[in-house]
Amino acid sequence: MKKDRFVAGGIAGFVASVTCDLVGITYKALGWTDRAFNDYATIVLTNQIYSKQGFLGLVLSIISHGAVCMMLGVVFAYLLLFTSSNYLYLKGLGYSLAIWLLLNTFGTLLKLPLFINMPLNVAYSTLSTALIYGLMVSFTLKFIDKRMHLL
Repeated sequence: MKKDRFVAGGIAGFVASVTCDLVGITYKALGWTDRAFNDYATIVLTNQIYSKQGFLGLVLSIISHGAVCMMLGVVFAYLLLFTSSNYLYLKGLGYSLAIWLLLNTFGTLLKLPLFINMPLNVAYSTLSTALIYGLMVSFTLKFIDKRMHLL
């Protein structure tokens, strides 16, 4: 199979997105938070929270989050060209921490809903799911490289 960093990054971002959505929805179901990254994706894209509008709204929020995470996975895969795949998991954690910081900073500066007066439990839940994203995108890229040689 021909090497394709773009496809590998997109797949890795999508897998990480699904993992984050499952964790975030679980956090919400357990009452640990009232929002997850799929909610943030629809706020950033449409300035609305679709997950509160039933099953179809939840599906749209997951699709939105998946699309954003696929693009971020592609960016991460290409960033590895400029460094290396050494310390891949540490780089994934750093990348996801930077995404979490930038998302919260710009959301607050732009006064987007869900970003203003964020409770501590929400900050921790989004931080943990962001770090899970970083680990999963790294793990998936490593898996893809070993199995399919797309990097």
